[in-house]
Amino acid sequence: MAIVGHFSDLSELRKLVISEMVPGVIQQTFEEGQLLAMLPGVRLNSRSLIYNREDVLPSAAWYDIHQQISFTADVTLVQKEVWLKRVIRQDLLDRFVMQTYNNPNDYRTEILKSLTRGVMRTVEDTLIYGSGSTEATTEFDGLDKLITIADGDAFTSATNLQAFDMGGASAPLTFRALRQLVNAVRPRASILLMTRTMRDTLAAVAWEKGINLSGANPMARINSSLNEFGKMVDFFDGIPIVISDYLLQENDNTGGKDDGNDSGMSSIYAIRFGSIADGGLSLVVGGATGG
Repeated sequence: MAIVGHFSDLSELRKLVISEMVPGVIQQTFEEGQLLAMLPGVRLNSRSLIYNREDVLPSAAWYDIHQQISFTADVTLVQKEVWLKRVIRQDLLDRFVMQTYNNPNDYRTEILKSLTRGVMRTVEDTLIYGSGSTEATTEFDGLDKLITIADGDAFTSATNLQAFDMGGASAPLTFRALRQLVNAVRPRASILLMTRTMRDTLAAVAWEKGINLSGANPMARINSSLNEFGKMVDFFDGIPIVISDYLLQENDNTGGKDDGNDSGMSSIYAIRFGSIADGGLSLVVGGATGG
């Protein structure tokens, strides 16, 4: 038996002291690639927003002097409508506990912090994999649905101007396809959004294995630089590479999350942020508080 002095045993001594608790809840899950902080906001005081896209552009013809000039009517537009959606989580708060449980953690504060984080994570996931193109649906369309994908997409009008299909899990990404992706977003993409695995693979090709371009002109280059916070950021052809922990492995030719997250395939998105009138990607929020 331990001799602790004065007290008959150690358990008696422990009655006089308590353990010290670190305030708050220690974060264990860290996720990168949040788009909310990057998206410009558009305030809406209505249930939906309607905008028109170019479809068939006007053209002209050459005429000689005194030649009859004909009237033309060939311009068409594509009208789009997006609706405000609500993301909500409701938990019970015990009034008695709120008034008494505040040492060392404030009960209400900790719950609100947890709720806020849960809502934000849900929104971030929906920004990529959300599905809801009509007013009746509860979600909005994420990147996975805004850009339709199919087998054989090749950045052409015959298949899909905005997507390229590498050909399944056995077909690796090529620098040519990545350069074509950059060219497809005009005038210039703001970021390249990809998985951590894809970013690490590109970095390994550039810095560890090296790229043998003898006898060929490089189409683009990968480099790194420090941002304003001192964090190393990779660039492809001068466009920042943003890794997203919300991007997962996906289904072949149909997109969407792969149930087992082991398909070996994932997407890379070239995104241009900006106002809707400028053709950029933005976030529409309701009212002065976004609620």
